[in-house]
Amino acid sequence: MAVEVGALLNALGNVLALDTAYPLDGTFLYVEAAPQMVSASIFKDLGDHLLYRMATSVLDDVLFELWEAETPGKRWSAMQYVIDGDRFTTVFSFDKLDPEISTIKRRQAILDQRYGNKQVVYPPLW
Repeated sequence: MAVEVGALLNALGNVLALDTAYPLDGTFLYVEAAPQMVSASIFKDLGDHLLYRMATSVLDDVLFELWEAETPGKRWSAMQYVIDGDRFTTVFSFDKLDPEISTIKRRQAILDQRYGNKQVVYPPLW
């Protein structure tokens, strides 16, 4: 199973690399997952600000496959995936997510902890 997880983590980087509009270096992916649910947020660190990028269905598919590759009862609830140069690091959280706190608030807390008060630029809704 560890080999499969490693291959899927590499596949995540390959999927993130498909977004050629911005550099891959400095990409931060935050994910929350549960049965039949994956919520992914991609941020590009552009120095003076972070740029939010929409997750694709291909990315969601790899993330769900990664989540399901773990043993039931030992699956992660959240993941941080960071690309720095030609390397990536991954941090998994196995704590139960508080249903009283929204994904958006948890994500913002992670961004604040990681990037301080760096502005996040979101694309227009249409």
